[in-house]
Amino acid sequence: MTDQGQNLQQQLQQQAAQNAQDFYGQSVGSLKSQIQNYRSQLEQFSEQLPESDEKAQIQEMVDSYTELESSMDQAAQDQGVEDAVSQAAEQTQEQMQQFAQQAQDAAGQAAGQAQEVAGQATEQAGQVAGQAQEAAGGAAQQAQDTAGQAAGQAQEAAGQATDQAGQVAGQAQEAAGGAAQQAQDTVGGLTGGGDEEGQGGGGPLGGVTDQVGQVAGQAQEAAGGAAQQAQDTAGQAAGQAQEAAGQATDQAGQVAGQAQEAAGGAAQQAQDTAGQAQQAAGQAAGQAQETAGQAAQQGQQAAQQQGGQQQGGQQQGGQQQQQPNATQAAQQKAQELGVDLSQVQGSGAEGRITVRDVIGAANQ
Repeated sequence: MTDQGQNLQQQLQQQAAQNAQDFYGQSVGSLKSQIQNYRSQLEQFSEQLPESDEKAQIQEMVDSYTELESSMDQAAQDQGVEDAVSQAAEQTQEQMQQFAQQAQDAAGQAAGQAQEVAGQATEQAGQVAGQAQEAAGGAAQQAQDTAGQAAGQAQEAAGQATDQAGQVAGQAQEAAGGAAQQAQDTVGGLTGGGDEEGQGGGGPLGGVTDQVGQVAGQAQEAAGGAAQQAQDTAGQAAGQAQEAAGQATDQAGQVAGQAQEAAGGAAQQAQDTAGQAQQAAGQAAGQAQETAGQAAQQGQQAAQQQGGQQQGGQQQGGQQQQQPNATQAAQQKAQELGVDLSQVQGSGAEGRITVRDVIGAANQ
C-alpha cells in the first residue's frame, strides 16, 4: 500500500474516531442533563415531606442520581470529552428552557384569548338582555296605552249615552209639561166661558178640570220616571264600561309586568352563564400559566445546579477519595445517631453505605 493510501486510511480512521467521540460526548451530556432534571424533581418531592424514613429513602434516590452524574463526569474525563459533555448538557438545558418559555407564552396567549372570548360573550349577553328588557318595556307600555285608549273611549261613549238620555228625558218632561199646561188652559177657557154666561153650573166643569190636572200630573210623573230610568240605565252602562276598561287596564299591566319579569330573568341567566364561562376560562388560564411556570422554574433550577457542579467539579474529584463511601442521607443519619461511618460495612453497590446500614450499626 502506498504512503498516500495509508495516509487516507489513517485520516478516515481518525475521522471515525472523532465522530464516535463527539457522539459519545453529546449523548452523555444529554443524558446528564435529563438526570439533573429528574434529580431536581425528586428534591422537590423531598422538600414536601417532614423528616422521616420516607424522606431519607427519597434522599437516597437523589444520591443515586448524583452518583450517576459523577460516573458520567468520570467517564467523560477518561475519554477526554469533558468539553463536549458540558456543551451538550448546556444545549439540552437551553432547549428545555426554550420549550418551557414557549409553553408559558402559549399558555398566556390561550388564557388571554379565553378571557377575551368570555368578555365578548358577557358583553353580548348584556346587550341581548338589554334589548329584551327594552322590548318588554315597549310592549307593556303599548298594552297600557291601548287599554287606556279603550277605557277613555268607553267612558266617552258612556258619557255621550248619559247626555243623550238626559236630553231625551228633558224633552219628555218638557213635552209632558206642555201637554198638561195646554190641557189646563183648555179647561180653564171652558170654565171661564161658563161663568160669563151665568150658568153657575161650574160643578161639572170643575170636575173635568180636576181630572185634567190629575192626568197632567200623571203624565209628568210618568215622564219623570222614564227619564230617571233612562238616566239609571245610562249610568249602569257607563259604570260597566268603566269597570270593563279598568279590568282591561289591570290585565294589560299584569301581562306587561310578567313580560318584564321574564325578560329580567332571561337577562340575569345570560349574565350568570357568561360570568361562569369567564371564571372557568380564568381558572384554566391560571392553571396553564402555573404549569408552564413550574416547568420553566425546574429548567432554571437544573441549569443553575449544572453551573454550580461544573465550577466545583474538580474539587469534588479530590474530595471523593477522602469522604466515606456513603450516601448523603446515610451521612446525615450517622451524624444524628453518632455512628462512625468508618466502622460501618456498606451493603449498597460497590460497598456503598446506606441509611439502613447506619441504623443497623446504631442498634448493635
